[in-house]
Amino acid sequence: MKTEQKIQKRFDNYRSVEIKAEVRATEGEGKKMILRGYPILFNTPTLIRGWFGEWEETVSPNALSNTDLRDVYLMVGHNPDNVLGRANINMRLEKDDTGLFFECELPNTQYARDWYNLVESGVVDGMSFSFNCEDDTWTEETETEKAKRTINNITELYEITITPFPAYKEASVVAKSNRAEEQGEKTEQDGDTEDEAAKKARADLDNKLNELEEL
Repeated sequence: MKTEQKIQKRFDNYRSVEIKAEVRATEGEGKKMILRGYPILFNTPTLIRGWFGEWEETVSPNALSNTDLRDVYLMVGHNPDNVLGRANINMRLEKDDTGLFFECELPNTQYARDWYNLVESGVVDGMSFSFNCEDDTWTEETETEKAKRTINNITELYEITITPFPAYKEASVVAKSNRAEEQGEKTEQDGDTEDEAAKKARADLDNKLNELEEL
């Protein structure tokens, strides 16, 4: 491994994923604000731009096998002053073949309502996660290919966060509420600017999310 890559590992704690809100809107009293989706996807090569260059990065399906997910937070902008959820309190996390799935029922605060509405409307369409990795593998950059990194073991997942600056382009989040869940209403997503690979990846995730909503 190159020296600069070893140095990069010490600072390589944040990853961003795009979230496109599949909106389930509702009105009336007793509205629950729920966000759900996949902040981490397995086997999804993504171009990462770091301090010392660019590389293609993939999260292994085994990367979360030994990760303690009992005390992970949902934040905004990686800021501990902006907490929206916490695992085993108002948020659940599950690993499956697709990646890491989260579902969070947001608290009834003005701050949470503001961010729910921003996700629901599509104004903010990104997520990130903060982690520590002590097992990864690299291939060297060549004249025709960028260096490749595989994350094999995420030893700690500190938080997942909402951000307007995504890097991973295929992850999804769903914004929904009680009444919409009963009615099964959806809005259509605008995919005009996505390439075919992104459209296929999003369609696969949409199918997965639809299956989860039927549970």
